[in-house]
Amino acid sequence: MKEACLVLVCFLALCLVKGCFFTDNSFYEVDPLAGDPPEVSVITNLDTVDLPRVNDSLQVIYDLQIENGEFFFMEALISGEVVFASDSSHGSFMIYPFQSQATGIDSLAMEFYHSSNTNSLADLAGYEARITRLKFAIDFNQGSP
Repeated sequence: MKEACLVLVCFLALCLVKGCFFTDNSFYEVDPLAGDPPEVSVITNLDTVDLPRVNDSLQVIYDLQIENGEFFFMEALISGEVVFASDSSHGSFMIYPFQSQATGIDSLAMEFYHSSNTNSLADLAGYEARITRLKFAIDFNQGSP
């Protein structure tokens, strides 16, 4: 009997103890302090080539350096279609003539997604990204050089 009374008294005491609570009609705001913006540098083998040509294939080599930020992934697009995606900040991929929907000159876009350093909740959770884009004109003519 003593044990049952002790359990009942403990249960009532726990029910009466106040804890943290949240009300829907209150605003809880925090101003995030943004960090330094990331410094991004991308080097490719297409930087010094004027209108690279795709005869049977073309290798694209890239290297991204980022300071004050975190790299997420990159995508390469031709005619708006993704032809390569990677989670590596450096690497290479091949471009083939059939990947272009245009005959002649088309564009290769390389998009590098990385953190924004705004220190918002989305940034801290990895859902906010900044994009660094590079665009190159590529010659997909399969005729004479």
